Amino acid sequence: MKRLSWFTLGTLVLLLGACAPNIQVQDNILPTLISVTVPTGGTGMVVLQGRYFGDGMNGASPNSYVIVGADIAAGGGLRVTPASWSTTRIEFGVPEGGGSGFVYVVVDGVLSNGIPTNLP
Repeated sequence: MKRLSWFTLGTLVLLLGACAPNIQVQDNILPTLISVTVPTGGTGMVVLQGRYFGDGMNGASPNSYVIVGADIAAGGGLRVTPASWSTTRIEFGVPEGGGSGFVYVVVDGVLSNGIPTNLP
């Protein structure tokens, strides 16, 4: 039985390593807005429920925020300050002048789908 030299063994390891697949992790999960609950009577909290909201640093992240009263292309609207923010739920008070339009969640600069809403 022949023994492999260190050189042959090293070359074999390098060749096998070059053939191994290159794995790259991508974070391409889009925030998804599922429902918007608007309080009756004009006071109370608006509740957004969905998935993949991250923690948004409880609404303090400059790249994670909520837009209300926007058009279908997410233009215009008001940025609101959430009272609470979790991976599946965001709450905020009814903003003055929110009116009707679409609600969007932006997580780390990535825009969610929009849901049409009429705020009191």
